Amino acid sequence: MEVTEAIRNRKSTRAFLPKPVDREIITSILECARWAPSGVNSQPWQVAVVTG
Repeated sequence: MEVTEAIRNRKSTRAFLPKPVDREIITSILECARWAPSGVNSQPWQVAVVTG
């Protein structure tokens, strides 16, 4: 999916399933985010994963 297509087709989710997200999926998403570029390689982000 192209970025412009993703932007045009975005939706706001207001209702979620009660099923928790698997830890493997959370880990995979965080691993992808870890490789995202940042300005001047400053890497200013902090991540908190809250479950339960």
